Amino acid sequence: MKHIENLIASLLVLVAVHGCTCLCAATPEYEQAYEEMAAMLDGQQPLSIRRAVFLAEQAYYDGQLDYEKYCRTIDSAADFLRRFIAVNGFDQYKTGKNMALVEYFFNPYSGNGYRPFTYEYDQDRSSFERQFVTPLMETHRGQCRSLPMYYRILAEAIDAEAYIVRAPLHTFIRYRNEDGRYPEPWVNVELTTHQIIPTFHIKEHYGITDKAIEGKIYLYELSAHETVALQLADLAFGYASKYRWYDSFTLRCTEKALEYYPYNPNAMIIKGKSLTFIYFQYLLTEGGSIDDPYAVSLARYIDRTSQQLNSSGWEKISDEVMARLEEGYKHAEQVFRQQQQSENNH
Repeated sequence: MKHIENLIASLLVLVAVHGCTCLCAATPEYEQAYEEMAAMLDGQQPLSIRRAVFLAEQAYYDGQLDYEKYCRTIDSAADFLRRFIAVNGFDQYKTGKNMALVEYFFNPYSGNGYRPFTYEYDQDRSSFERQFVTPLMETHRGQCRSLPMYYRILAEAIDAEAYIVRAPLHTFIRYRNEDGRYPEPWVNVELTTHQIIPTFHIKEHYGITDKAIEGKIYLYELSAHETVALQLADLAFGYASKYRWYDSFTLRCTEKALEYYPYNPNAMIIKGKSLTFIYFQYLLTEGGSIDDPYAVSLARYIDRTSQQLNSSGWEKISDEVMARLEEGYKHAEQVFRQQQQSENNH
């Protein structure tokens, strides 16, 4: 009930400020991003994680990014990785491409300008742009969404088998342990701390339940289609964060995204918020009644979406897990600062 009251209050404030019933409309960049990603998912144009990531960020930045420059950076890194694999004999391993990618992200080489990719501790943690790949490509500093996504883009570029995998408030990379170099069937690459993490630790640290794993909410390897669908849901998330608004555009994005990645709890939540905002906008600004057929159908749709989320295995993160994650963040930052100071002293 409190959630609904907050939504009503937010909507009333927006209506008072804007004085109109249609408070926000998707820009051409957002429409283009949706159309292209939907076409990829529907098989009407080639699937490209590289392109999908760019489209979402291009929309948020109002078309100010340079796609050719973005592609040159990716292609240059891919060329280096292919040479690195050949020179170091990694091609004799089934996981050689991923071994090279891990080296590229963790350690200094000419191909990364002798700048490994590290966590961004200096930027405001509340900034939505922290999760973007394009700034990471410039600074080599990102977070738990941008680092794995750039890894996945480069894996696509060199045809390496690697997967985006999610945990509560976290994303990492996973690939098959085909060479038997680790004790588990999957290798979990933690790009934020430059570590290979055992699955049991991830499960315990993030409080992941068996139901969430069985429901493919967490610790599930996303296919290329599902990764693009994730980007489409993130497009809606960026839109809502940028404009502080949910509407038919965010609904359209999440409905299409859930067709191809139905286990995404964030997409379900954004879909529910979109429907709720549309429902209350209809009642408060369009003179609708809760007994109207349209209002009744919306209310039922909201209820079905809520039931889908609740039965998926998703749960709100407990205070205990949140405290543990915050403590882990602080410890990692402390270690990073100490290493930084040590390098500066030398």
